[in-house]
Amino acid sequence: MRLSEQLKVIATTDRIRIIQGEHGNREPQFDPNVKILYCGYMGSLEYAENKTEFLARDPEVARMVAHMEVRHKEFRERGLFPPYEPEITRMYEFKDLTVFLYYDIYIQ
Repeated sequence: MRLSEQLKVIATTDRIRIIQGEHGNREPQFDPNVKILYCGYMGSLEYAENKTEFLARDPEVARMVAHMEVRHKEFRERGLFPPYEPEITRMYEFKDLTVFLYYDIYIQ
């Protein structure tokens, strides 16, 4: 499936990360073998500054993963890994945790 075809079936309110490279055992932001080309809402992709190159190529989608990120609200104070986008308002809050769901789309 091509990237353009994959993006047609994702809702504009869904969060996506378009990642170049192989899916490994690490989270993408900590994996030196991959590059995150875009992260944000699907509906905002058309306004992203760095979108033109990989969208114009319309690469083959190698893998798509629904990725849940769970982080502690006090990650700074506790010396834990930060969330990928720490400045974003939390979508769901439990007592001490934050959960985000991304569709990770891996391209070559």
